Amino acid sequence: MSNLDNNSKTEELYSMIVGFIESAIKLKSLPRQGWIRVGIPLSVVESVADHCYNTAMLSLLLVDLHNELYKDEQLSSELVMRIAIVHDLPECKYQDFDKQVEILVGEDHYLEFKTQILTNASNELLSLILNENVKELWRKTLDDVIVKSSREAKFVSYVDKLEVIVQALAYEKQGYNPRIFDEYWNTSLDYLRSCTFEVINNLIPQLKQARLQNF
Repeated sequence: MSNLDNNSKTEELYSMIVGFIESAIKLKSLPRQGWIRVGIPLSVVESVADHCYNTAMLSLLLVDLHNELYKDEQLSSELVMRIAIVHDLPECKYQDFDKQVEILVGEDHYLEFKTQILTNASNELLSLILNENVKELWRKTLDDVIVKSSREAKFVSYVDKLEVIVQALAYEKQGYNPRIFDEYWNTSLDYLRSCTFEVINNLIPQLKQARLQNF
């Protein structure tokens, strides 16, 4: 292959990266709809990117702690971080999901509807990746986000719910009425009942105790 061909291929690959980032950067200006619904002003509400960052940070801290405490149940820190960083990336192609969507389409059809939307959005993003090996790596990661086939994906899904509680607690400490967040506490705690990771479970009583100070 000539240098001209190599340069052209390189330019194409880096144009792909620019296109991909232009899609992902939309998460920085995409507000989390659930908080808006309960009255958090648009001027201060967290973005989807904020949520992804906090989930990734919490995931990194907790997976390191898990691997230190449970030597026989090691998780891949790299995979946990990959999943945590991209777990809401498909939302750049539609909008943030909120409870109202589940009410609109019906509980029986919500999971199927959400899975289809996530799959379509993931495929759109993957179409921007031109290198086939890189595309396959990202496909596996995004598929894992959707179906949660790995222990690492399950771990992040629980941290994701834990982060919702942490954010609700932060809003409560800022002076918002704690009762408007009851739905988020209840939904998250209900999901976390099936959690088998002690480093996550052990945080829940601490967060509940912290919340009592807000009433």
